[in-house]
Amino acid sequence: MRVLISILLLVVLGALARADVDSLRAEVGIAVAAGEIDVATNKLRQLLELSPDDGAGHYQMSTLLMDNDGNFHSAVQHFERAIELEFQPLGAAYRLSRLYARVGRDDNALEQLEVMADGGFGLPGLIEGETDYEGIRNHARFLAAVKIIQAARYPCAADEKHKAFDFWIGEWNVSQNGQFAGANSIQPILGHCVLFEQWEGSSGTLGKSFNYYDPGRDHWRQIWVSDSGTFIEFTGEARDGGIFYTAETRNPADGSITLHKFEFTQIDNGAVRQYWETSSDGGETWTAIWDGRYEREPGE
Repeated sequence: MRVLISILLLVVLGALARADVDSLRAEVGIAVAAGEIDVATNKLRQLLELSPDDGAGHYQMSTLLMDNDGNFHSAVQHFERAIELEFQPLGAAYRLSRLYARVGRDDNALEQLEVMADGGFGLPGLIEGETDYEGIRNHARFLAAVKIIQAARYPCAADEKHKAFDFWIGEWNVSQNGQFAGANSIQPILGHCVLFEQWEGSSGTLGKSFNYYDPGRDHWRQIWVSDSGTFIEFTGEARDGGIFYTAETRNPADGSITLHKFEFTQIDNGAVRQYWETSSDGGETWTAIWDGRYEREPGE
């Protein structure tokens, strides 16, 4: 019976302590919103006395100290405790790196940046524009860590396989058989994961395509749509300095199949050749339907 009473008492006390912690956390939020930083830090001290393993409390305490010129060593200790408790460890490492850089402890700052890089921190914008890093911005370790962090945020831009079609990027005048055929704009979007094509033919036709490398299938794809109702999905590969697509389309009227070979190759003086062949007999014979030459617009 005594054991049961003791267990019930512990449960009740635990519930009361949690209620007190939740109440204090709410009071901290109110004080911060009102700009009453001293009140907020005092409430956090009470919270941490009741719940010393509260990672969120340690993180918020260190953040308040850091952002309001509080005690440096205390801020560091609370961030380190938050990391030990596995509460937002990369966020704490980011804050620690800034704190150390701010007071000239460069090696400590760089060490925390490397922890962030190794942990997959993917917010390079928080680093690139942060004035706390001015003293170490040109350090080799800083640059190496930022490169890894940028790659975590923008993996396509960091992977050479996604850049195999970059020779097509630009503003182009396109001709066929020596005659102007249209203008094309090819630009990387979505962190260099897609090359976005915007075509305007000399006759006023419009078309757009998405071109991207699919790492899961290790091939390139183009999805082409025009205002004349043409829809084609190409699949291809990067080789020999070019992109080589194939596709199969079906005529909705009679169900006939057309095979396509669509090639992009680099030619003289930075120009690009776009060569398109089709077959209606299963690949026995092929007919060229397009042989375009891309010349960069002046100033490109």
